Amino acid sequence: MPAGLKHQTRKVCDCLYLEKGVNSKVEIRKTTTVSVLSEELRRKVTDFKLRLAMQHAGYPDPAVGYPPMPNEWGVFPQAQVVRSTAFYGNEAFSDNHHQSVTRFKGRHVVAWSTGLKHEDHPGQEIHYAIASHGLDWEKEQVLVHTDPDSRLVRHNHGLCATETHLYALVGVCDTRGNTQLGMCSMDAQNLWIDVYETEDLRSWKHYERIAPRVYAFEEPRLTRSGRLLCFGVAVDDWRQGLVLRWEKGAKPVEAPRAIEIPKASGLEPLQGSWYQLENGRIVLFLRDGSFSCRLALTWSDDDGDSWSLPQMTDFPNTTSRVYAGRLDDGRYYLAGNNYDRLLDRRHLLLAVSDNGESFDRMHTIVSGATTRRIEGKHKEDGYHYPNCCVSDGKLFVTYSVNKENIEVAQVDTTGL
Repeated sequence: MPAGLKHQTRKVCDCLYLEKGVNSKVEIRKTTTVSVLSEELRRKVTDFKLRLAMQHAGYPDPAVGYPPMPNEWGVFPQAQVVRSTAFYGNEAFSDNHHQSVTRFKGRHVVAWSTGLKHEDHPGQEIHYAIASHGLDWEKEQVLVHTDPDSRLVRHNHGLCATETHLYALVGVCDTRGNTQLGMCSMDAQNLWIDVYETEDLRSWKHYERIAPRVYAFEEPRLTRSGRLLCFGVAVDDWRQGLVLRWEKGAKPVEAPRAIEIPKASGLEPLQGSWYQLENGRIVLFLRDGSFSCRLALTWSDDDGDSWSLPQMTDFPNTTSRVYAGRLDDGRYYLAGNNYDRLLDRRHLLLAVSDNGESFDRMHTIVSGATTRRIEGKHKEDGYHYPNCCVSDGKLFVTYSVNKENIEVAQVDTTGL
């Protein structure tokens, strides 16, 4: 159990004897929840969920609801945010998603997957945009083109920056012979990871197949010991979570080691994001594809060489990707759709913790009703898949709006 993280084990009963039948019984499973929310934030999360339910029932003003509630009830305070648009979706490229952001040689770079109409369909390629101050985005450029006739699908894995080089990790899927296209059928397809390397953001060197049969959506980041690490899933077994780890000093263009995370009953670890505590422990938060609407977590005390059995937490999630990290003042954060209304992504929130063990406050990054302009498979309204980087004393958060537009929010973290 992560140091300081409380866990609550509630033993319901060993067995339940039924009225009908002789000596018949039903075993009730014991459940364990890792508590990562303070009592106060847990209450506020409940109030937020109730406010959404009240609005859905037709009471936009809680003060006239039943029962009447104060207007500030169930509201997470708005963080000080400056928003900008890196790319505005159009008829040619109407599906834009899987975005990532980093700072490289004094400029900010955003990369994303861009599709013709549907998510994860042939022709999906990788674009990127550059801004000097994270606001004034230049016209997007093509990082990797995909010919639809090739039957290839490319998705943005993430951006990894050093002082001298920027690495773009790209998932490649060959869909030939597969008629059930889309992200839900990746387990039947041939998929691998390529890497593109640049020193000047103009020319890119291509490295093929550095990792086979891994589905991933977050860039590798350095552990305290200097090893690159990120999470992925085995394409031929969606319940098998993997940690990709590069040896100390290795570059992303080299083949990583794939370390299996123990399988937990009922958990489908689709995506993961991590940070490292002061004591060296790595805490990895997992999106659960089984629709529990909660995050799970696992941890490692040996720099990612082995991992604990994942456990469910009390941290809410609408079944979406999250991003975990650390601010430049030492505090920890979780950016995501941090509430438990299934697939509702109209509120992008930021939870903050002083010690990385218990989150005690939440702020709103962006929220509100949004409507997609162009229909496509797997497109939903809302703010999707945050990816973050810290620079210039601010937190830069990129996300897609309706899986059409790519935006970047600069968050002033001093007021959190």
